[in-house]
Amino acid sequence: MRRYTAPLPKKAPSVTYKIIGVFMEGMQILTVTELTRCIKGVIEAEDLFAAVWVRGEVSNLTMHASGHVYLSLKDEGAVIRSVMWSNVARAMRFTLKEGMRITALGRVTLYEKQGQYQLSVTEVTPDGIGAMYAALEELKDKLREEGMFDASRKKPLPPLPRKIAIITSRTAAALRDMVSIARRRMPCVDILLVPALMQGADSEASVVDSLHLADSVPDADLIVLGRGGGSIEDLWTFNSEQVVRAICACAKPVISAIGHETDFTLADMAADMRAPTPSAAMEMALPDSRDLLSHIEAAVSGMATSLRSKMSALATRLDSSASAPCMSFPARMLEGRWQRLDMAGDRLFNAFSQKLSRHGSRLGEVTGRLESLSPLGVLSRGYTATRRPGGELLRGVRDVLPGETIETLFFDGSVLSEVKMVKEGDS
Repeated sequence: MRRYTAPLPKKAPSVTYKIIGVFMEGMQILTVTELTRCIKGVIEAEDLFAAVWVRGEVSNLTMHASGHVYLSLKDEGAVIRSVMWSNVARAMRFTLKEGMRITALGRVTLYEKQGQYQLSVTEVTPDGIGAMYAALEELKDKLREEGMFDASRKKPLPPLPRKIAIITSRTAAALRDMVSIARRRMPCVDILLVPALMQGADSEASVVDSLHLADSVPDADLIVLGRGGGSIEDLWTFNSEQVVRAICACAKPVISAIGHETDFTLADMAADMRAPTPSAAMEMALPDSRDLLSHIEAAVSGMATSLRSKMSALATRLDSSASAPCMSFPARMLEGRWQRLDMAGDRLFNAFSQKLSRHGSRLGEVTGRLESLSPLGVLSRGYTATRRPGGELLRGVRDVLPGETIETLFFDGSVLSEVKMVKEGDS
């Protein structure tokens, strides 16, 4: 059996027929490389696709470190992979963006290693922003005006969550990564899977329902919405208005971990925290238990050191106090104080006696003067005073009426008498 090994000519109008002849001649068996090379020859040998203008929407845009640009051009019905070499990319006068509509001139080639045809772009002109991108920008502006992305409404993450509700696909590789990291960082945390469709026609409603369900779990402290990377079409569910509103309506904090670090969705903007990857979300949500133990051990060690230092200082003070003379011979300290107390008592008694004597003499003088001025002193010398029984003093006979009762005061008593007659004058 012969094998076909000769390379196909670059331009051979009958190349297709030659390949068919190879198969018909003895049912020749080709290797994958040989078959791919034959197909490459069919595509590239003819001039049919040597210079083709293609209009489409940019997706899966990747700027390689080498300067080459890899992207896909798509419309409603199909997608074609494309490549723009660095010399073409450097000559562009505008920046390519996801969702941008462009018109590209290129040559259709086949990348043998992957067996995939592609458009090798040599010239690009902008053709406006794609419908999906325009709709996304319009929705973003609307939600921003409503305050959905405001930092003021963001809720802080719990410092040490006990249960985390993860919303993702049951079969997602991201789920295994998140659970693995959670078990490594905080083995005691509870993980609750709330499954959801993460792409496709029904994914939007599924994610919204899962958000409501996760938020209703009483003992869940945190919600992580995560999935692995993908094209902009795969992640489009997380640019949905309903998903954004469901995230904002959650009473529990939400971490959005959609795609890879370069992927960015409206869900990321609405969530309380955005993680570049699902794995990073768990690192944000959970402290490393080993770090916590290290901090606790350091704190305990610091407390013990401080306590020992304090106890040592107190012990030194106690020893110093115990060695003082007053502690060795307390009676001696009291003897001196008793003596000082006796002397102070004597001084106080003497001062009090002197002051009492001075005030006693003064009191005697004042008493004598008062007695000399007292009516009782006058009465004791033989004089009397007359008044009515009510106490009104009678100063002359004109104050007395015949028939009334008057009281005459002597130094040793009083006499009540009834007035028979009132007589004015000396006799």
